[in-house]
Amino acid sequence: MGQDTWIKLAPGIRCREHPTRKHGVKPDRYFVLRYTVNGKSKQEALGWASQGWTLEKARAKLAPLKEAARTGEGPATLAETRELAEAHREQEEVARQEEATRRVLFDDFWRDNFLPHAKRTKKETSWGKEVQHFNKWLSPIFGKIPVVDIKMQHWELLMKELDKAGRSQRSKEYITGTGRRVLRHAKTMGLDVNIPTGKQLGATAPRDNRRLRIITSKEARAIQEKLKVSDVNAWRFVKFSFLTGCRLAEARRLKWKDVDLEAGKLTFRDTKNKSTRILPITPALKDLFTEIGPKAAGEPVFLSQVGRAYSEVPTAFKKVVADLGFNKDRGPRERVTFHTIRHSVATQLAKRLNLRELMDTMGWKSVEMAARYVHSDPENQKRAMASLDQAFFEEAGEVVPFKRTRRKKDPR
Repeated sequence: MGQDTWIKLAPGIRCREHPTRKHGVKPDRYFVLRYTVNGKSKQEALGWASQGWTLEKARAKLAPLKEAARTGEGPATLAETRELAEAHREQEEVARQEEATRRVLFDDFWRDNFLPHAKRTKKETSWGKEVQHFNKWLSPIFGKIPVVDIKMQHWELLMKELDKAGRSQRSKEYITGTGRRVLRHAKTMGLDVNIPTGKQLGATAPRDNRRLRIITSKEARAIQEKLKVSDVNAWRFVKFSFLTGCRLAEARRLKWKDVDLEAGKLTFRDTKNKSTRILPITPALKDLFTEIGPKAAGEPVFLSQVGRAYSEVPTAFKKVVADLGFNKDRGPRERVTFHTIRHSVATQLAKRLNLRELMDTMGWKSVEMAARYVHSDPENQKRAMASLDQAFFEEAGEVVPFKRTRRKKDPR
Protein backbone atom coordinates (compact mmCIF):
# COMPACT_ATOMS: atom_id res chain seq x y z
CA MET A 1 0.00 0.00 0.00
CA GLY A 2 1.38 3.40 -0.94
CA GLN A 3 1.96 6.21 1.51
CA ASP A 4 -1.01 8.58 2.03
CA THR A 5 -0.73 11.97 0.33
CA TRP A 6 -1.64 14.81 2.68
CA ILE A 7 -2.97 18.14 1.46
CA LYS A 8 -2.37 21.23 3.60
CA LEU A 9 -5.61 23.23 3.78
CA ALA A 10 -4.64 25.83 6.40
CA PRO A 11 -2.12 26.26 9.23
CA GLY A 12 -2.59 23.22 11.49
CA ILE A 13 -5.20 21.61 9.20
CA ARG A 14 -4.61 19.02 6.54
CA CYS A 15 -6.52 16.26 4.77
CA ARG A 16 -6.17 13.20 2.60
CA GLU A 17 -8.52 12.20 -0.17
CA HIS A 18 -10.25 8.84 -0.46
CA PRO A 19 -9.03 7.05 -3.59
CA THR A 20 -12.49 6.06 -4.81
CA ARG A 21 -15.28 7.46 -2.65
CA LYS A 22 -16.86 10.76 -3.65
CA HIS A 23 -18.55 13.39 -1.54
CA GLY A 24 -20.59 15.33 -4.02
CA VAL A 25 -18.47 15.81 -7.11
CA LYS A 26 -15.19 15.85 -5.16
CA PRO A 27 -13.29 13.02 -3.51
CA ASP A 28 -14.23 12.42 0.13
CA ARG A 29 -11.72 14.17 2.42
CA TYR A 30 -10.40 13.07 5.82
CA PHE A 31 -9.59 16.08 8.09
CA VAL A 32 -6.74 16.05 10.63
CA LEU A 33 -5.46 18.72 13.05
CA ARG A 34 -1.75 19.32 13.72
CA TYR A 35 -0.60 21.58 16.55
CA THR A 36 1.96 21.90 19.33
CA VAL A 37 1.35 21.55 23.10
CA ASN A 38 4.22 22.23 25.51
CA GLY A 39 6.71 21.86 22.68
CA LYS A 40 5.32 18.50 21.58
CA SER A 41 3.59 17.95 18.24
CA LYS A 42 0.04 16.63 18.39
CA GLN A 43 -2.03 15.17 15.59
CA GLU A 44 -5.70 14.34 16.06
CA ALA A 45 -8.20 13.12 13.51
CA LEU A 46 -11.56 14.81 13.02
CA GLY A 47 -13.33 12.71 10.39
CA TRP A 48 -14.56 12.57 6.81
CA ALA A 49 -16.31 15.28 4.87
CA SER A 50 -19.09 12.76 4.30
CA GLN A 51 -19.51 12.74 8.09
CA GLY A 52 -20.06 16.48 8.11
CA TRP A 53 -16.57 17.85 8.56
CA THR A 54 -15.53 20.99 6.66
CA LEU A 55 -12.58 23.34 6.67
CA GLU A 56 -14.64 25.88 8.64
CA LYS A 57 -15.50 23.31 11.32
CA ALA A 58 -11.87 22.22 11.51
CA ARG A 59 -10.78 25.84 12.07
CA ALA A 60 -13.46 26.23 14.77
CA LYS A 61 -12.18 23.11 16.52
CA LEU A 62 -8.50 24.12 16.25
CA ALA A 63 -8.82 27.72 17.49
CA PRO A 64 -9.70 26.97 21.16
CA LEU A 65 -6.98 24.31 21.33
CA LYS A 66 -4.34 26.83 20.24
CA GLU A 67 -5.71 29.38 22.70
CA ALA A 68 -5.59 26.84 25.53
CA ALA A 69 -2.02 25.93 24.62
CA ARG A 70 -1.08 29.61 24.65
CA THR A 71 -2.85 30.58 27.91
CA GLY A 72 -2.77 27.27 29.80
CA GLU A 73 -6.53 27.46 30.43
CA GLY A 74 -9.01 24.85 29.23
CA PRO A 75 -8.44 21.59 27.35
CA ALA A 76 -5.43 21.79 25.06
CA THR A 77 -6.15 18.59 23.09
CA LEU A 78 -9.19 16.94 21.58
CA ALA A 79 -8.73 14.04 24.00
CA GLU A 80 -8.90 16.47 26.93
CA THR A 81 -11.95 18.10 25.33
CA ARG A 82 -13.67 14.72 25.06
CA GLU A 83 -12.75 13.81 28.63
CA LEU A 84 -14.09 17.13 29.87
CA ALA A 85 -17.29 16.70 27.87
CA GLU A 86 -17.72 13.16 29.20
CA ALA A 87 -17.15 14.33 32.77
CA HIS A 88 -19.69 17.09 32.22
CA ARG A 89 -22.22 14.59 30.87
CA GLU A 90 -21.64 12.31 33.84
CA GLN A 91 -22.16 15.22 36.23
CA GLU A 92 -25.35 16.16 34.43
CA GLU A 93 -26.58 12.55 34.60
CA VAL A 94 -25.82 12.34 38.32
CA ALA A 95 -27.62 15.64 38.86
CA ARG A 96 -30.56 14.40 36.78
CA GLN A 97 -30.78 11.17 38.75
CA GLU A 98 -30.47 13.03 42.05
CA GLU A 99 -33.25 15.37 41.02
CA ALA A 100 -35.39 12.44 39.87
CA THR A 101 -34.76 10.72 43.20
CA ARG A 102 -35.43 13.92 45.09
CA ARG A 103 -38.72 14.37 43.26
CA VAL A 104 -39.79 10.73 43.64
CA LEU A 105 -43.44 10.40 44.61
CA PHE A 106 -44.44 8.74 47.88
CA ASP A 107 -46.20 5.89 46.03
CA ASP A 108 -43.14 5.24 43.85
CA PHE A 109 -40.71 5.37 46.78
CA TRP A 110 -42.92 2.93 48.69
CA ARG A 111 -43.06 0.50 45.77
CA ASP A 112 -39.45 0.70 44.63
CA ASN A 113 -37.58 1.28 47.90
CA PHE A 114 -39.41 0.93 51.18
CA LEU A 115 -41.51 -2.20 50.57
CA PRO A 116 -38.65 -4.31 49.14
CA HIS A 117 -36.50 -3.26 52.11
CA ALA A 118 -39.31 -4.11 54.55
CA LYS A 119 -39.77 -7.55 53.00
CA ARG A 120 -36.05 -8.24 53.38
CA THR A 121 -35.81 -7.12 56.99
CA LYS A 122 -39.20 -7.80 58.61
CA LYS A 123 -41.60 -10.64 59.20
CA GLU A 124 -44.57 -10.93 56.87
CA THR A 125 -46.97 -10.10 59.69
CA SER A 126 -45.12 -6.80 60.24
CA TRP A 127 -44.76 -5.60 56.66
CA GLY A 128 -48.23 -6.95 55.91
CA LYS A 129 -49.67 -4.48 58.42
CA GLU A 130 -47.65 -1.70 56.82
CA VAL A 131 -49.13 -2.62 53.44
CA GLN A 132 -52.62 -2.31 54.93
CA HIS A 133 -51.77 1.12 56.35
CA PHE A 134 -50.33 2.22 52.99
CA ASN A 135 -53.27 1.05 50.89
CA LYS A 136 -56.03 2.36 53.12
CA TRP A 137 -54.58 5.53 54.64
CA LEU A 138 -51.16 6.69 53.43
CA SER A 139 -51.40 6.35 49.65
CA PRO A 140 -54.68 8.30 49.32
CA ILE A 141 -53.13 11.28 51.16
CA PHE A 142 -49.40 11.15 50.33
CA GLY A 143 -49.29 9.02 47.17
CA LYS A 144 -48.87 11.68 44.46
CA ILE A 145 -46.71 14.04 46.52
CA PRO A 146 -42.89 14.00 46.23
CA VAL A 147 -41.47 12.53 49.42
CA VAL A 148 -39.44 15.68 50.11
CA ASP A 149 -42.55 17.85 49.80
CA ILE A 150 -44.65 16.08 52.45
CA LYS A 151 -45.27 18.75 55.06
CA MET A 152 -47.21 19.11 58.28
CA GLN A 153 -50.38 20.15 56.42
CA HIS A 154 -50.43 16.77 54.67
CA TRP A 155 -50.09 14.96 58.00
CA GLU A 156 -52.98 17.07 59.29
CA LEU A 157 -55.12 15.80 56.41
CA LEU A 158 -54.24 12.23 57.38
CA MET A 159 -55.11 12.84 61.04
CA LYS A 160 -58.48 14.35 60.04
CA GLU A 161 -59.28 11.24 58.01
CA LEU A 162 -58.36 9.02 60.96
CA ASP A 163 -60.52 11.12 63.27
CA LYS A 164 -63.41 10.98 60.81
CA ALA A 165 -63.12 7.19 60.70
CA GLY A 166 -63.17 7.00 64.50
CA ARG A 167 -59.81 5.26 64.75
CA SER A 168 -58.36 4.79 68.24
CA GLN A 169 -55.23 6.53 69.45
CA ARG A 170 -53.37 3.25 69.21
CA SER A 171 -54.43 2.84 65.56
CA LYS A 172 -53.36 6.42 64.81
CA GLU A 173 -49.99 5.69 66.39
CA TYR A 174 -49.49 2.56 64.28
CA ILE A 175 -50.67 4.11 60.99
CA THR A 176 -48.64 7.31 61.30
CA GLY A 177 -45.73 5.21 62.53
CA THR A 178 -45.71 3.40 59.20
CA GLY A 179 -45.66 6.71 57.34
CA ARG A 180 -42.84 8.03 59.48
CA ARG A 181 -40.80 4.85 58.90
CA VAL A 182 -41.12 5.40 55.15
CA LEU A 183 -39.72 8.90 55.54
CA ARG A 184 -36.93 7.71 57.83
CA HIS A 185 -35.91 5.21 55.16
CA ALA A 186 -35.94 8.04 52.61
CA LYS A 187 -33.67 10.04 54.92
CA THR A 188 -31.15 7.20 55.09
CA MET A 189 -31.02 7.40 51.29
CA GLY A 190 -30.05 11.05 51.43
CA LEU A 191 -33.43 12.69 50.84
CA ASP A 192 -34.17 15.91 52.71
CA VAL A 193 -37.46 14.91 54.30
CA ASN A 194 -39.51 16.33 57.16
CA ILE A 195 -40.41 13.73 59.79
CA PRO A 196 -42.80 14.88 62.54
CA THR A 197 -42.88 13.16 65.91
CA GLY A 198 -45.87 11.23 67.14
CA LYS A 199 -46.36 13.89 69.79
CA GLN A 200 -46.45 16.67 67.17
CA LEU A 201 -49.13 14.75 65.29
CA GLY A 202 -51.16 13.98 68.40
CA ALA A 203 -50.83 10.31 67.49
CA THR A 204 -49.39 8.88 70.68
CA ALA A 205 -51.34 6.42 72.79
CA PRO A 206 -51.07 5.64 76.50
CA ARG A 207 -48.33 3.13 77.23
CA ASP A 208 -50.77 1.01 79.22
CA ASN A 209 -53.22 -0.23 76.62
CA ARG A 210 -54.16 -3.43 78.41
CA ARG A 211 -57.68 -4.55 77.72
CA LEU A 212 -59.79 -4.59 80.85
CA ARG A 213 -62.57 -6.79 79.49
CA ILE A 214 -62.59 -10.50 80.23
CA ILE A 215 -65.07 -12.71 78.41
CA THR A 216 -67.15 -14.65 80.93
CA SER A 217 -68.12 -18.28 80.42
CA LYS A 218 -71.70 -17.17 79.79
CA GLU A 219 -70.57 -14.69 77.12
CA ALA A 220 -68.27 -17.28 75.54
CA ARG A 221 -71.12 -19.77 75.27
CA ALA A 222 -73.41 -17.13 73.76
CA ILE A 223 -70.80 -16.25 71.13
CA GLN A 224 -70.23 -19.90 70.28
CA GLU A 225 -73.93 -20.76 70.05
CA LYS A 226 -74.74 -17.94 67.64
CA LEU A 227 -71.60 -18.50 65.58
CA LYS A 228 -72.27 -22.20 65.10
CA VAL A 229 -75.62 -21.35 63.57
CA SER A 230 -74.48 -18.44 61.39
CA ASP A 231 -71.03 -19.64 60.22
CA VAL A 232 -69.66 -23.02 61.30
CA ASN A 233 -66.23 -22.25 59.80
CA ALA A 234 -65.90 -19.11 61.91
CA TRP A 235 -67.20 -21.08 64.91
CA ARG A 236 -64.35 -23.58 64.55
CA PHE A 237 -61.81 -20.77 64.17
CA VAL A 238 -63.08 -18.98 67.29
CA LYS A 239 -63.43 -22.18 69.32
CA PHE A 240 -59.81 -23.03 68.56
CA SER A 241 -58.79 -19.63 69.87
CA PHE A 242 -60.74 -20.18 73.09
CA LEU A 243 -59.08 -23.59 73.51
CA THR A 244 -55.51 -22.36 72.95
CA GLY A 245 -55.36 -18.59 73.59
CA CYS A 246 -53.39 -18.26 70.36
CA ARG A 247 -52.80 -15.05 68.45
CA LEU A 248 -54.96 -14.30 65.43
CA ALA A 249 -52.03 -14.79 63.02
CA GLU A 250 -51.17 -18.14 64.62
CA ALA A 251 -54.67 -19.49 63.98
CA ARG A 252 -54.73 -18.07 60.44
CA ARG A 253 -51.40 -19.63 59.48
CA LEU A 254 -51.87 -23.02 61.14
CA LYS A 255 -51.43 -25.89 58.65
CA TRP A 256 -52.20 -29.58 58.98
CA LYS A 257 -48.48 -30.37 59.11
CA ASP A 258 -48.49 -28.50 62.44
CA VAL A 259 -51.15 -30.81 63.92
CA ASP A 260 -49.82 -34.17 65.12
CA LEU A 261 -52.86 -36.04 66.41
CA GLU A 262 -50.89 -39.22 67.02
CA ALA A 263 -48.29 -37.52 69.20
CA GLY A 264 -50.86 -35.14 70.66
CA LYS A 265 -48.84 -32.04 69.79
CA LEU A 266 -49.77 -28.74 68.18
CA THR A 267 -47.01 -26.50 66.75
CA PHE A 268 -47.14 -22.74 66.18
CA ARG A 269 -44.25 -21.85 63.86
CA ASP A 270 -42.46 -18.55 63.40
CA THR A 271 -44.66 -16.70 65.88
CA LYS A 272 -44.69 -13.01 66.72
CA ASN A 273 -41.48 -13.27 68.75
CA LYS A 274 -39.83 -15.39 66.02
CA SER A 275 -39.94 -18.60 68.04
CA THR A 276 -41.77 -21.92 67.68
CA ARG A 277 -44.22 -23.00 70.36
CA ILE A 278 -45.60 -26.48 71.02
CA LEU A 279 -48.83 -27.11 72.94
CA PRO A 280 -50.53 -30.36 73.92
CA ILE A 281 -53.64 -31.35 72.00
CA THR A 282 -56.42 -31.64 74.56
CA PRO A 283 -59.44 -33.92 74.04
CA ALA A 284 -61.54 -30.91 73.03
CA LEU A 285 -58.94 -29.86 70.45
CA LYS A 286 -58.68 -33.42 69.13
CA ASP A 287 -62.44 -33.54 68.62
CA LEU A 288 -62.31 -30.20 66.78
CA PHE A 289 -59.46 -31.30 64.49
CA THR A 290 -61.14 -34.65 63.80
CA GLU A 291 -64.33 -32.86 62.82
CA ILE A 292 -62.46 -30.64 60.33
CA GLY A 293 -59.94 -33.09 58.81
CA PRO A 294 -57.17 -34.00 58.68
CA LYS A 295 -56.22 -32.87 55.17
CA ALA A 296 -53.06 -32.36 53.11
CA ALA A 297 -50.04 -31.28 55.17
CA GLY A 298 -49.65 -27.93 53.43
CA GLU A 299 -53.31 -26.90 53.63
CA PRO A 300 -54.54 -24.37 56.21
CA VAL A 301 -56.52 -25.94 59.04
CA PHE A 302 -59.10 -23.17 59.12
CA LEU A 303 -60.84 -22.06 55.94
CA SER A 304 -63.58 -19.49 55.48
CA GLN A 305 -66.94 -20.24 53.88
CA VAL A 306 -65.43 -19.51 50.45
CA GLY A 307 -62.63 -22.02 51.01
CA ARG A 308 -59.77 -19.58 51.63
CA ALA A 309 -57.50 -19.11 54.62
CA TYR A 310 -58.62 -16.26 56.87
CA SER A 311 -56.79 -12.99 56.29
CA GLU A 312 -58.38 -11.17 59.23
CA VAL A 313 -60.88 -11.65 62.06
CA PRO A 314 -63.92 -13.54 60.75
CA THR A 315 -66.68 -11.07 59.92
CA ALA A 316 -69.21 -13.42 61.50
CA PHE A 317 -67.45 -13.09 64.88
CA LYS A 318 -67.64 -9.29 64.80
CA LYS A 319 -71.31 -9.44 63.79
CA VAL A 320 -72.20 -11.86 66.58
CA VAL A 321 -70.47 -9.67 69.20
CA ALA A 322 -72.38 -6.65 67.88
CA ASP A 323 -75.71 -8.52 67.82
CA LEU A 324 -75.23 -9.67 71.41
CA GLY A 325 -74.63 -6.06 72.47
CA PHE A 326 -71.44 -6.91 74.35
CA ASN A 327 -69.82 -3.59 73.41
CA LYS A 328 -72.74 -1.26 73.97
CA ASP A 329 -71.68 1.83 75.96
CA ARG A 330 -68.21 0.33 76.47
CA GLY A 331 -64.92 2.22 76.27
CA PRO A 332 -62.18 1.15 73.84
CA ARG A 333 -60.34 -0.95 76.43
CA GLU A 334 -63.53 -2.64 77.62
CA ARG A 335 -64.78 -3.76 74.22
CA VAL A 336 -64.85 -7.41 73.20
CA THR A 337 -62.50 -7.94 70.26
CA PHE A 338 -60.91 -11.09 68.92
CA HIS A 339 -57.82 -10.33 71.01
CA THR A 340 -60.02 -10.29 74.13
CA ILE A 341 -60.22 -14.07 73.75
CA ARG A 342 -56.47 -14.29 74.29
CA HIS A 343 -56.69 -12.06 77.38
CA SER A 344 -59.48 -14.15 78.80
CA VAL A 345 -57.64 -17.42 78.20
CA ALA A 346 -54.51 -16.02 79.85
CA THR A 347 -56.54 -14.94 82.87
CA GLN A 348 -58.06 -18.40 83.19
CA LEU A 349 -54.73 -20.20 82.79
CA ALA A 350 -53.06 -17.89 85.32
CA LYS A 351 -55.21 -19.49 88.01
CA ARG A 352 -53.57 -22.86 87.38
CA LEU A 353 -50.13 -22.22 85.88
CA ASN A 354 -47.07 -20.60 87.37
CA LEU A 355 -45.58 -17.63 85.53
CA ARG A 356 -43.00 -19.68 83.58
CA GLU A 357 -45.63 -22.17 82.44
CA LEU A 358 -47.96 -19.34 81.46
CA MET A 359 -45.23 -17.65 79.40
CA ASP A 360 -44.49 -20.90 77.57
CA THR A 361 -48.16 -21.58 76.88
CA MET A 362 -49.01 -18.11 75.62
CA GLY A 363 -45.73 -17.55 73.77
CA TRP A 364 -44.30 -14.63 75.75
CA LYS A 365 -40.56 -14.14 76.20
CA SER A 366 -40.56 -11.58 79.00
CA VAL A 367 -42.08 -11.68 82.44
CA GLU A 368 -43.25 -8.11 81.87
CA MET A 369 -45.37 -9.17 78.89
CA ALA A 370 -46.86 -12.06 80.80
CA ALA A 371 -47.70 -9.85 83.77
CA ARG A 372 -49.28 -7.30 81.45
CA TYR A 373 -51.71 -9.80 79.99
CA VAL A 374 -52.65 -11.52 83.22
CA HIS A 375 -55.55 -9.96 85.08
CA SER A 376 -56.01 -10.33 88.80
CA ASP A 377 -58.93 -12.21 90.33
CA PRO A 378 -61.30 -9.69 91.99
CA GLU A 379 -62.41 -12.27 94.57
CA ASN A 380 -58.83 -13.02 95.56
CA GLN A 381 -58.20 -9.28 95.81
CA LYS A 382 -61.26 -8.88 98.02
CA ARG A 383 -60.22 -11.67 100.39
CA ALA A 384 -56.65 -10.37 100.57
CA MET A 385 -57.78 -6.80 101.26
CA ALA A 386 -60.19 -7.99 103.95
CA SER A 387 -57.34 -9.72 105.74
CA LEU A 388 -55.50 -6.42 106.26
CA ASP A 389 -57.82 -5.27 109.05
CA GLN A 390 -57.21 -8.44 110.99
CA ALA A 391 -53.49 -8.35 110.31
CA PHE A 392 -52.90 -4.79 111.52
CA PHE A 393 -55.73 -3.68 113.81
CA GLU A 394 -57.46 -6.58 115.52
CA GLU A 395 -55.94 -7.47 118.86
CA ALA A 396 -54.63 -10.93 119.01
CA GLY A 397 -56.18 -13.11 121.71
CA GLU A 398 -54.08 -13.82 124.80
CA VAL A 399 -52.16 -16.99 124.45
CA VAL A 400 -52.19 -19.03 127.65
CA PRO A 401 -49.32 -21.47 127.78
CA PHE A 402 -50.08 -24.99 128.87
CA LYS A 403 -48.09 -26.27 131.84
CA ARG A 404 -46.57 -29.60 131.36
CA THR A 405 -47.60 -31.98 134.16
CA ARG A 406 -45.11 -34.41 135.45
CA ARG A 407 -46.12 -38.01 135.57
CA LYS A 408 -46.12 -39.50 139.03
CA LYS A 409 -43.74 -42.30 139.44
CA ASP A 410 -45.26 -45.70 139.66
CA PRO A 411 -44.80 -46.77 143.30
CA ARG A 412 -44.19 -50.22 142.07
